[in-house]
Amino acid sequence: MKEKITSLVLVLVVAMSMTVGASAASYIPDDVTYQNLNGQQLSIKTYTLLPDQDPADLYEEDFEHDGFLYSMGDIIKEEQHFQEENLHTEVVTVTTASKNLEDILAELKPTIEFDDGISSGTLSLDHSTIKTEAAGYKSSSYTVTATKNYTGLDRNDSSYIDKTVEKNGRTLSLSNVTWSVESTALVGDELVPATYSAVATYSGSASSTVATGYITTAEYKGTVVSSGISSILYTVTYLGTKIEPTKAEPTFKGAVLVISIIGGTALLAALLFLGLTLRKNTTVYKATGKGNEYEKCGRLHLKAKNPELRIDRLKDIPEGVIAIEVDQAVAKKLFGQTIAIRCYDNTVEHTVGEVNGSYWFKVDIGSQEGESNYEEEP
Repeated sequence: MKEKITSLVLVLVVAMSMTVGASAASYIPDDVTYQNLNGQQLSIKTYTLLPDQDPADLYEEDFEHDGFLYSMGDIIKEEQHFQEENLHTEVVTVTTASKNLEDILAELKPTIEFDDGISSGTLSLDHSTIKTEAAGYKSSSYTVTATKNYTGLDRNDSSYIDKTVEKNGRTLSLSNVTWSVESTALVGDELVPATYSAVATYSGSASSTVATGYITTAEYKGTVVSSGISSILYTVTYLGTKIEPTKAEPTFKGAVLVISIIGGTALLAALLFLGLTLRKNTTVYKATGKGNEYEKCGRLHLKAKNPELRIDRLKDIPEGVIAIEVDQAVAKKLFGQTIAIRCYDNTVEHTVGEVNGSYWFKVDIGSQEGESNYEEEP
């Protein structure tokens, strides 16, 4: 019977320890204040979230603080807007059949409207950036012709006509001859041709490379304005109800009975386990990279005398900006003192300010290299 009860106590203690370790705040509050307004005790917590983060994670279960039980009251959402002006350049491409500037300008508007869903504005054409080049090339064949006149010929004999001529470095061949009587003479009673003239036509084929069209690029420049929601400020208010003290029944006899049943050794082990668990009074959180969202790394013990936190003793060692939550009881003892936060060879310090509930602060411990000092804790 004694062994069964001892096992049950240990199971309950381990379960309590796992429950404490599993709880973690999704978001670190920017500020926490407690105040009495018109007779109503309030706890006010403010958070800054990105527009795509879910505010449902901000809701907390009822909690106690300084003699009051706080329950969810309301949440106020305040969007933080931004507006920026920036110079923007947009490259536009047009195609034309020729590289004539007039034809190109006919395709390029003096101004264009820009809107990419984030920024918008009117951009103007920068004429100095206009650049035109051929879209491509093709071979084109054509016929080259030439004519040559012959005069004073005594007869219309083709032997007088050259069979080829040269033009612009090309040799053209005779393709046609047109004859005509240049002068006549009287022979007897008849007029007969005395001289002839001829017009000879020469032709030949040639080819050239011509552009298939032209591509022009130009830049439009101007000022664009971007605006939107950079973040959302949430103010969560909890309503406090004073906790009325209850009379505790004497428990001495019950305690004696439990001690006699469990046995001194088992009870001592359980109390030692609880002591080791409860002495962890500081929680360390690491950034998730999503705005002000953090997740729990583990808990450490912070002494009121010569306060020091060894981050490298955590199983999950964070890097960069971390958030630290110090339980109220020890935080009040540390008011005005400096906490040394160490991780391997890196050390940063934080001086404790005004304590009003759990004490939160953030520090940057940089990137870490080394072997973990983590020791499995009870």
